[in-house]
Amino acid sequence: MDPVSEIKARLPIEQLVGQYVQMKPKGRSFVSLCPFHNDKHPSFLISPDKGIAYCFACNSGGDIFSFYQKIENVDFPQAIRELAERTGVALPKRSDAPIMDKDEKERLRECIEAAQKFFRKNFSSSDLAKKYVEKRGVPAELTETFGIGFAPDSFSDTYQYLLKEGFSRKEIIAAGMGIQKELSEERIYDRFRNRLMFPISDIQGRIVAFGGRTLGEDDAKYINSSEGPLYRKSSILFGLHLARESIRETRRVIMVEGYFDVVACHKVGIKNVVAASGTALTEEHARILKRGADAVVLCLDADRAGQEAAERAFLILSKEGIMVLAAEITAKDPDEAAQADAEDLKKRITDGARPYLEIALCRMREKNFARPEEKRSELQRTLKLLAALGTTVEREQYTSAFAAVFGTTETALKEDLGRVLAGNVMPLRPIEPTNAEHVTPPNAALFSPAQIALALFTLYPRLRKLLPELITPDDPFGAALHEALSKAGEGEAALLPEHAERLAVLLLFCEQHGFHEWSEGLAAGEIRKNCRQANRATILIKQRDVTAKLAAARKEGKTVEEAQLQTQYQQILKLSKMAG
Repeated sequence: MDPVSEIKARLPIEQLVGQYVQMKPKGRSFVSLCPFHNDKHPSFLISPDKGIAYCFACNSGGDIFSFYQKIENVDFPQAIRELAERTGVALPKRSDAPIMDKDEKERLRECIEAAQKFFRKNFSSSDLAKKYVEKRGVPAELTETFGIGFAPDSFSDTYQYLLKEGFSRKEIIAAGMGIQKELSEERIYDRFRNRLMFPISDIQGRIVAFGGRTLGEDDAKYINSSEGPLYRKSSILFGLHLARESIRETRRVIMVEGYFDVVACHKVGIKNVVAASGTALTEEHARILKRGADAVVLCLDADRAGQEAAERAFLILSKEGIMVLAAEITAKDPDEAAQADAEDLKKRITDGARPYLEIALCRMREKNFARPEEKRSELQRTLKLLAALGTTVEREQYTSAFAAVFGTTETALKEDLGRVLAGNVMPLRPIEPTNAEHVTPPNAALFSPAQIALALFTLYPRLRKLLPELITPDDPFGAALHEALSKAGEGEAALLPEHAERLAVLLLFCEQHGFHEWSEGLAAGEIRKNCRQANRATILIKQRDVTAKLAAARKEGKTVEEAQLQTQYQQILKLSKMAG
């Protein structure tokens, strides 16, 4: 058995998909909210029989490899390597290949892992780093869990270590470990110097970058690895790989601001906690969180910047249909709160979280609008918050309360809100379909009439006698399926290994729409209807193609070619009459 087939055999599609979404059984299959678009009604179908997971609303999914590629944003070779590692399938090794022939990303991973070993070793021998961590109240077991390390106070110790480990200058820079200040300058400097090092991991727990907290007097308290092939700040959440199981159990995520805040929450027993990595929360972060959580609890810093960050997060998360709560703490941030009173912090986060808009409303009531422009500014801000809510019911719930704050009527505020919604000042949704009822019919967008007819021939073998009524399609998948059905006997399955995934998706589409439950008479009628539509489309394409070639041949005086094309054109006209 080849590695691809063996991986598929060991990793059922429902097992893989279940690690990312909450599935519900539906007959012999499963359904879930689609992880690839803002889905309100479960439109993601998972079929164990066909080994396919697919959303016909946004046309995303496929077999385990296609699903994994899209949800993890990796290419096919990387998907094979990572799923092989998960399933224990051995992949062929090129023992004769030189080290630099390895995939670039793999080399960068190895470079980052080598740097992590170096930082951990330095931490164990650095009194400065250990005393600082102790001062911040981080126990030894969490230092180990988070892999906290130390970058020495040197211009090139890390760089020299990585060189000795066999990595090139180019790889060290690409991995974010070194800086070349000028292209003409030969010297490479360490990016991280005299810093406590937090490894930043992807959702699988593989280190992709570092965040460094200075232990000196640097102006930049925190710096991060530069973005590269492995690390995009907009798609990485610090601590997510440690939070996955707890998020799956609670369906809730705690969002904090910094590395030490994440560690502090773990210290008080809260594990479903993450932080944005070196950037503000992004729409991509929100989509990642939505895969496993129904609600996000914001527990950001209590200062003005933290409040502004919370508001931005509310707007982004609400747009993705996620419920947004907030936990108010007495200290500056969760780290300080944990050191002051661990039990109080835990209680405020787990039991004391309230809808974000309730807290925003309370803060709004405390304001004194001394000038008209202040009131107008706050009104515009409030309208954006209300517009971000996903349902009319939620908006109704808060409109009356906010109207009272501004000394106006609920009707007046609703009119202003209506103008905001109508004018798309704050779009409620990404420009994506939300479910299959609001998109172009999938058979028009995803499958051609010819492919629908061929699917029905697959489902109803006794009707394959009608196959000659369909002109062979021009597309590779349709042509291959037409040929496979022509060669297969009445009771035989059409073998199509090179298009197996596409065929499985097509049959899943038919199953979803109940095609397999039709009578043969109804199926025959649908086959003939789709054959006629397909034939007309095929003939039209052929007619246009030959007409263009015929005009060119006449213009260039190619009489022999012109005669041949005239014959082809007459044949097409005959087909056209037959197709009706």
